[in-house]
Amino acid sequence: MPQPPFTVSRLAASLGQLLPGVAGPRHSGDSQSRLCIALSGGLDSTVLLVALAQLARTGSLQVELRALHVDHGLHADSAAWGAGAAQLAREHGVAFESLRVEVPRGGGLSPEAAARDARYAALAARLAPGEVLLTAHHADDQLETILLQWLRGGGLRAVAGMAPIGPFGAGAWHARPLLPFMRDELARWATGEGLRWQDDPSNLETRFDRNYLRHEVLPALRARWPAVAETTARVADFARDALAAEAAGVDADLPRVLCGTALDLTALEALSEPRQRAVLRGWLAGLGLPPPSTRTLASMRHDMLIAGEDRLPETRWPGVVVRRYRGRLHAMASVSEKMVAGDWHGAASTPYALTGASTLRLQPAVGVGLSRARLPATLSVRTRLGGELFVPAGGAHRRPLRKWLQERDVLPWRREQLPLLFAGDRLVAVANLGYAAEFSARSDEPSLVIEWTGRGAVTVADVIASKWPAHPLFR
Repeated sequence: MPQPPFTVSRLAASLGQLLPGVAGPRHSGDSQSRLCIALSGGLDSTVLLVALAQLARTGSLQVELRALHVDHGLHADSAAWGAGAAQLAREHGVAFESLRVEVPRGGGLSPEAAARDARYAALAARLAPGEVLLTAHHADDQLETILLQWLRGGGLRAVAGMAPIGPFGAGAWHARPLLPFMRDELARWATGEGLRWQDDPSNLETRFDRNYLRHEVLPALRARWPAVAETTARVADFARDALAAEAAGVDADLPRVLCGTALDLTALEALSEPRQRAVLRGWLAGLGLPPPSTRTLASMRHDMLIAGEDRLPETRWPGVVVRRYRGRLHAMASVSEKMVAGDWHGAASTPYALTGASTLRLQPAVGVGLSRARLPATLSVRTRLGGELFVPAGGAHRRPLRKWLQERDVLPWRREQLPLLFAGDRLVAVANLGYAAEFSARSDEPSLVIEWTGRGAVTVADVIASKWPAHPLFR
């Protein structure tokens, strides 16, 4: 049975399903919801802005409404498109702001993907907490997105397509209230309203995958299966249900295998393979790390399970490294930032910048840490070269630093970049983990303790004591 045509009341109903309490009358004294339209000036966003403005004027939708336009600067007419978007917003009483972005070249992204990332970053930066960004994606966009991701080898998440609503930026939301509508419906309504809109000629260039699909493939599909968009939307709903069920399973499984922010490999192995894969994806997403490809995830599971106990296997993909150590999996962002070695002058009063994100300071204390009286005014900050020896505080004999680090469960990949403090050729302190006996404070004398900010987890105990991030797992 064919759907009724697009109307502003149907748009209000769609928005009300996504954002309960936004559509419809509000009680006196209620604070207004804040909606922000991503306005390109094309057909779809023009319809969205005009229809919402009509609802706001009649009181059917009581919201604080504004529009943001992003100028990518990729086309000679982009300034004119921005001016047209501004005029449209003015004509309908909607607050307007234009944002100019630079789209990076290269980096492994297609021009469309690079422009999209730059656009969304600019929009996210302009949204207030709790504000809702509305984009004009419709049912045909959803069909194209699902087919493209499927053809590129995407899994269940690809079949789920674009979510009707989800978190966006820092505390904002992203909703797509036009997903129930076809582009032809929007075009008929816009024509009936006498609206004008901008047409981007690049949308006709079939060298871009999405345009090729739109102009060459989808007409043949629709000729054979006229309801292909509606059918695909139902399949996307099924996929989102399956993803929600998977996420619920991860919510139950992950606490059983977590050790702080690491995973217990024995507990992980006790799960079935599909649950293992789901937990690994949820674990990485919860740590805010980019997901691996299907092939990389399979390789990681295999390598971590079969490597000998004396090995330290690791798996890398862009931005991430996962390692196995003492029966646990550890994941972290792979960074190229190295520690800055050098002389630390006036250490007792001046901080030392180790990297862009971490700093050493000496804080006053009594009876713990380093003796103020015996601490040189200048210390040398170095990394390990190998063969270092020292008498640790509380000890009586010289010990190889290598053995001392092992005994204190310092993570192997952190050992080579630990900041070591020297006075000449004498080791004074090992980061903030331990002090040399000859420089250690007596129980009653003024002292200094090392504070290392931004250090992250250095020991196994640090990892186990780490709290799981508060933000939710993937959905």
